[in-house]
Amino acid sequence: MNNSYKHALKQINSIREDIGKFDRGEDVSVGIQGQISAGFTALERTIDEYDGLARREIILVKQEKALVNLRKLRDDYNELRKLFAATKQREMAKVAANDRSELLGRRHQTSTPEHPFHRDLTREDYALREHSFLNETDSKLDEFISYGNTVLNDMYHQNNILKGTQRRLLDAANTLGLSRSVIQYIERRSSQDNWIFIIGAGFTLFCMWAIVHYLT
Repeated sequence: MNNSYKHALKQINSIREDIGKFDRGEDVSVGIQGQISAGFTALERTIDEYDGLARREIILVKQEKALVNLRKLRDDYNELRKLFAATKQREMAKVAANDRSELLGRRHQTSTPEHPFHRDLTREDYALREHSFLNETDSKLDEFISYGNTVLNDMYHQNNILKGTQRRLLDAANTLGLSRSVIQYIERRSSQDNWIFIIGAGFTLFCMWAIVHYLT
């Protein structure tokens, strides 16, 4: 249980550092936004896991302490969520303001056309549509990257569960005195599961790379 709590604290610190970089303008790319979103997904899973461990704790004093830690983790999670949403909103407003300034600059540099109102309106509409399309693309990329990271984390978690199950089965087999052939079958099945995990992880990483490479 302590390991889960320490892991959650590390995840919180990592997310806070990434949000700080994003807020300061050190990195405002789609990649850092997807990384933050994936961090929230992983942190939420860790908090849920810690919640389950805390509620199964049989020593009352330890359980009460764990529940206090759990409330703090959830408060930090919600606080970081709000901070990220506000920071992202400010960045979008900044990008929109820059786009408007750039558009007005181009309009002042261009000679007055025969029908100025019609031409300016058309150019401005085009810039706004382009800006909306870019924002929508960024949002979709965030979703794809977050989904890919979630899948990888789930596969990693399932792989750890399979390894733990294998160890328990082998211990039970030795205790019950099962035949060596049965134990070898269990080991082969575990090896096959590991290969499935490796192939699935590789395929997921390839899909994420393809999405980022062809959509950016």
